[in-house]
Amino acid sequence: MSTVADDERPLLGGASTGGNAHEGYGATSSSTSSESEVSEVEEKQHKEFKEIWALCLGLWTAVFCSALSASIVANIQLEIGSSFRAGSLVSWLGTAYLLGLTAMTPLYGRLAQVMGRKGAMLLALGLFFTGTLGCALAPSMIFILFARAIAGAGSGGLLTVTAIIISDLVSLADRGLYQGGVNVLFGAGASTGAVVGGAVADRYGWRVAFWIQIVPILVATVLVITQVHVPHHKGELSAWEKIKRIDWAGSVVLMISMSTFSISVSLATSSGYPWTHPLVLTLLAITISVLPLFAYIEKTAVEPILPLDLLTRAQPSLVLMGFVLNTATTFARLFMQPVYLHVTRGLNGSETGLLLLPSSISGALSSLYAGWHMRHFKEYKWFQFVVSLIPWLQALSITTLWGPETSVHRLWIEMAIGTLGGGATITTLLSTSFVSESMPLTNM
Repeated sequence: MSTVADDERPLLGGASTGGNAHEGYGATSSSTSSESEVSEVEEKQHKEFKEIWALCLGLWTAVFCSALSASIVANIQLEIGSSFRAGSLVSWLGTAYLLGLTAMTPLYGRLAQVMGRKGAMLLALGLFFTGTLGCALAPSMIFILFARAIAGAGSGGLLTVTAIIISDLVSLADRGLYQGGVNVLFGAGASTGAVVGGAVADRYGWRVAFWIQIVPILVATVLVITQVHVPHHKGELSAWEKIKRIDWAGSVVLMISMSTFSISVSLATSSGYPWTHPLVLTLLAITISVLPLFAYIEKTAVEPILPLDLLTRAQPSLVLMGFVLNTATTFARLFMQPVYLHVTRGLNGSETGLLLLPSSISGALSSLYAGWHMRHFKEYKWFQFVVSLIPWLQALSITTLWGPETSVHRLWIEMAIGTLGGGATITTLLSTSFVSESMPLTNM
């Protein structure tokens, strides 16, 4: 018995987009074949690391570039604002990046089906390269904000398509370990960006910190072109028919909702607008008013960008909420801790990068351990519960106990502990989504 491995269906024979067929995790197969036949097919389709190491190198290099860019910008955002005499817009560097990421990330699962895995990854790299180059050449603060939005749109695809390809190629039991490997490269990129970016910006200026990212992005692009070979089976529908089936209306409405919400909050918290300002209230009103429209579109769409039935099931809805909360703490640490070290403690980019270095290392190692833990102990619920508390305890310490006189040793230790919890949590959440029979990866 054999299956056709293509770029639209997972290479794991029993893992269709409607269910997960890996026995031992409580999932049931949608196939009419016997369980023994399904297990045999899956075993044949699983790839060993020695078969896909070159492919993984290409994917992980792309992830490295994404983390490198995020940590570099987080560490030099004050220098950028000072250069353009636009200090009040510094926080928008992070907001613009997240807006681009939010707008495009939901589409990559569908684009990977239409364009193929490699095509979607190259699209993400192209956007990421364009945004990074735009930042290096930016003549104004507004220009660099738009460039960061483009880079964010690409960065979301680098992470999403990498996860999809890994889910195609490796067994369910090994996915946590491979995701840990992804996060190790993410941590390596973050630590490199924090230290090298700050030092380069201090010595040569912030533009050079963007120029040094160009070469790694080009290397990642070459590796993806030459090493990522997942066959693209076109199927019965033409590419144009597949494009038309994408939930464009839902994507646009979701982008409007998330953008208006993010902009309104940023205006109120970072730009000095009161919550009662007409602009803030108008944006919040738009956010709320488009939600019913979004729900209607998703109910009627052929292939909804967010299947609403996921929210009616316990495990997928809890996993999604976990992603929301963990992502919130992760980006809060990423963008705001460097600002605290610059402004409150008066550290330069190099010094800030050194204090952030342990955080990047601890996050990567904890993610790798989480993958090993789930594979070795066959358990994730209690482990996930414990590690998910760590970032919130660190946040509580920041808000109540940190001050101008707090020891720098305590600062880097607590920041590293917070990132340790975040790295382990994201890996366990991804693995939880993999074992959910009602949550195919392309719907994440």
